[in-house]
Amino acid sequence: MSPLLEVSELNDWSHPLASAADVLGPALADGPLPDALINAVLTAHDPVQLGRLATNESLIAARPGLLERLTATGHTMVARAALGLIPGRPGTWSLRARRDVLASARGTHWTGPRSVLTKLLQAHEPSVLRPAVICPLPGAARTALNKAGSALTRAEQLRALLTIHDHDGGPAALEQLADFYGLRPEVKETLREALADAGALRKAVERAEGTEGLIEELYNDRLLGRDEHLALRDQLDWNTIAAAAANRPFDEKATALLAARPDFPDELRADWYQVQAMVVVTHSARVAPELLALAPGGPRAAKAVAALVRRGLDAGCTAAQVLESARPAAAVLEAVRQPPEDDTRSSAWNDLAALLADLVGEHLGEDVEAWRSARALLPRFKGTIPELLGESATPVKKPKGGWPGGADMPAAERSSSVTGARAAFVTLLDAAPATAHAALLPHLDDRTVCDLFGHGRWRMEWIDLAVATRQPRYLRVLANRGSLTADAVEMLMRLDDPAVNGRLFRRSGLTAPQRERLLSGRPMREGATEPLVLDPELLKDLMARTTWWRGRDAMDCADLELQRHILRHVRVRGIVPQLRMMLNLWERHGADEVAALLKDEPEAISHSRKVIRREVRATVTKLLARQDRDTALAELRETVTEGETAQWQIAALRKQTFSGAELFREAHLWHWEELLTEHSRHPLPALALKGLSYVPECPQEFRAESGEVGDDYTPEEVRRRRPRAARHWRSCALRKARPTSGAGCARRSSRGS
Repeated sequence: MSPLLEVSELNDWSHPLASAADVLGPALADGPLPDALINAVLTAHDPVQLGRLATNESLIAARPGLLERLTATGHTMVARAALGLIPGRPGTWSLRARRDVLASARGTHWTGPRSVLTKLLQAHEPSVLRPAVICPLPGAARTALNKAGSALTRAEQLRALLTIHDHDGGPAALEQLADFYGLRPEVKETLREALADAGALRKAVERAEGTEGLIEELYNDRLLGRDEHLALRDQLDWNTIAAAAANRPFDEKATALLAARPDFPDELRADWYQVQAMVVVTHSARVAPELLALAPGGPRAAKAVAALVRRGLDAGCTAAQVLESARPAAAVLEAVRQPPEDDTRSSAWNDLAALLADLVGEHLGEDVEAWRSARALLPRFKGTIPELLGESATPVKKPKGGWPGGADMPAAERSSSVTGARAAFVTLLDAAPATAHAALLPHLDDRTVCDLFGHGRWRMEWIDLAVATRQPRYLRVLANRGSLTADAVEMLMRLDDPAVNGRLFRRSGLTAPQRERLLSGRPMREGATEPLVLDPELLKDLMARTTWWRGRDAMDCADLELQRHILRHVRVRGIVPQLRMMLNLWERHGADEVAALLKDEPEAISHSRKVIRREVRATVTKLLARQDRDTALAELRETVTEGETAQWQIAALRKQTFSGAELFREAHLWHWEELLTEHSRHPLPALALKGLSYVPECPQEFRAESGEVGDDYTPEEVRRRRPRAARHWRSCALRKARPTSGAGCARRSSRGS
């Protein structure tokens, strides 16, 4: 019910709360609520409703001021919720909020056999008893001392003594506690002074609940909830904290808690950055540009620089500030190698890329020796990026030996990741044009080439560069790249290299038509007719796979054993797609292989139906029975060709009455260009758009429209709802759609080369 309540525009909830309490009551304990309803509950002072509201964890987290308003009611049901005394509803209130609730406890309704006080006195958990040190009710603070004394901090023990003095027995009660074993030695000493002068106790409480006591608590790494004890202090003496840290540094947890406070001073932030940089950068409420120029300290210093740079660019630091101040250069370059991909990325990231490209062009250009010097300097250079590039442009002496930091090609011909100086150098290479890569490629070591081709910003020019080197392993590295786009895959497919194709098939960015073409072994080069051999390593890998298959993978598979293996694990849906598979098999391997497939049909393992549909079996069996096999083959080819036309697909789409129809799960090669053209001329039914949106290669234009219309919309309603911009999308839609290039190659593969 909460979502409905949240959007309600009702202004006066007093009557619904009174007349429908059984319906509204449970909703108060969970989820968002409108302001008017919250105000009505607080005004009505109904104990059950207040208690439920006080257990609404998500609402309280979203509205910090609500805790104060609930506490101000002074109601015991609020206290029960705060202390976790309501069955099935564990308390989630902070220590400070629980103390505030108990500090205001007054009146007879707090006492009695089943009261909050009774439940409190029966508790044994220190977490429940801890806030009772400030409760003025008889026995509350005394019980906290008796049952949880050793777990209480000095400040809490002193506060309990002061509460007992002021509300529960006065000096006489304190005198009875003089020898209590649970008191800390320093608290006992204060208690003896307080028996002579009550003012001494108040001063001791003030010191313990201030910065002095906080420092003691922060040093105690066995104290649970140090963050909550810190939150009890509104104001801190930062000079005293700085002096304590200089004498004895805080541990990471305490440092992080202090750095996260909004009032954490910039001067202290800068000092501690040089001691525990990673903690300060990670947990500070804000980062200051001044930190960029400082040397980070502590463990993971390089990672701290990276975190500082990334936070800074997102929080207002300019690109110029980062380049001119941040150091060391290698850590900064590693930090900016992969900018954020979401729409919240600040313009500073784009500015930095442009400035870095200018610096690289100015200082390194296509000068191989300058690049060599930059790579040699990276691991130990302490200055900024401009300083690094300036020194590289005028090397004092040429580094000896091979390429600095050189290494062999990884056995898998891919590097899973790049870090440190390698990542920094990739960033520099990313800032350079492809012409610089062409100049460098003959000089780079194999591992650096692997880093560049595997993790650098993709350039289509790399394919020609790799071909020109006559180093087949470079092409295989490109094919191993995990983020290849469909267009890049097709360019690499045109090399007709079985080893490259084997690696391409494993890439996640392939379209279904591209997968089909790769398994077909049909060459891509114009005029080439000789089938390609499937890569032996790929074949071995695929024969072991039982999942990951797609509906068209078996359509034109060059290896008959692999084709049967695929058919056992994935269903080729649709009559026309199955007939296409039979046609391809007949054309490539002859009618006898078609007959053999029908006679010895693979047994499905991963799906329940027969591999070959009965309609397809009947059609092909009749054709195989013909004496004139050539005529039979021509007839099958004509049937398939007609079923694969855009006209057939358009007609089928207009006949559908359900967006989840089998048609949309069948292994068709959809003619997206023609479908988009037809849709612009005469809109397809809304349910057809919805069904097409389930196809992985569906263009974004269809997906967007399917989300805007309901299944029952008529074509005319679809036309009216279409955004105006969609009338001009045709050319750009085809460029954006993933299957654009692959669809063409797959249609060619289905019809032979």
